[in-house]
Amino acid sequence: MIKKTSVQCPAKINLFLEITGKRPDGYHRLKTLFAKINVYDVLDLSLASGLGGPELVVEDSEATSALSAGPDNLVMRAAALFFKAFEVKVGVRLSLKKRIPIGAGLGGGSSDAAGALLGLGKLLGLNSRTAAYRKKILELARGLGADVPFFVQSHSFSLGEGIGDRLTPVKIAHSLPYLILVFPGVSISTAESYRALSLPERKDVLTKLSQLDRLTEALLRGEPVEEWGNLLFNRLEDSKVSARPIVQGALDILRKLGLLGVRMSGSGSSVFGFCRSYAEGEKILSKLKIYPWKSFLTSCQ
Repeated sequence: MIKKTSVQCPAKINLFLEITGKRPDGYHRLKTLFAKINVYDVLDLSLASGLGGPELVVEDSEATSALSAGPDNLVMRAAALFFKAFEVKVGVRLSLKKRIPIGAGLGGGSSDAAGALLGLGKLLGLNSRTAAYRKKILELARGLGADVPFFVQSHSFSLGEGIGDRLTPVKIAHSLPYLILVFPGVSISTAESYRALSLPERKDVLTKLSQLDRLTEALLRGEPVEEWGNLLFNRLEDSKVSARPIVQGALDILRKLGLLGVRMSGSGSSVFGFCRSYAEGEKILSKLKIYPWKSFLTSCQ
């Protein structure tokens, strides 16, 4: 057990996302290619003798939203599950520094929840190397949301199936190019995005899944973005959400600026595109300053 620790909680983008069906319980089945990126929230954890359990403080310097620090916050839900599963009897203070925009399709809340699970294990000195411990953490992650299992695992890229929680690591040896990430300032509810989507026909799904195979193979071979950028895909760009014109406008602008593989991430509203070089990325980032958006020049992990 240590007195304090800190965890970086990365955002993700979806390089590919197809909806393959709908389950009887209403959840959609999908196939996606997750990629962690170097945009982070930070979660600080410390022992607090005056507390009888977990306590959360949220520091939102970007003013992305009025995020609750109560029991409904995913970090607090993760901490509560962890305390119960491992019978924790000490007080822990968690301080969350938000940088990842909320409602942007970047998985910020899921990553924060994963950070809480991983950080608590580290703070309390639990043996994270055992198969039983890893299995328990993954079980807790699945109970928190479809994207949380991806973030508790160390892999930077994974294929996700089912509701996104059945994961197959993709070991890409070559670094992907720098990318521009844009949050156009409007949040989209994941539930709303799925409700407003018409399911694709089976033949279209099969065609797109073949495209995913070609994309994965190109990435594994280390091909340049010019060879695989046009293979990126996100079915949720077809969702008839109210924010669609704003998202489409951001996509159009990134394409006009010359970025490659321009797509929306997850259920939106963030969009991204790849640069040919860091210098090109800096120039494009400068041009984006005229828009009332939150923009990043970053990379995949």
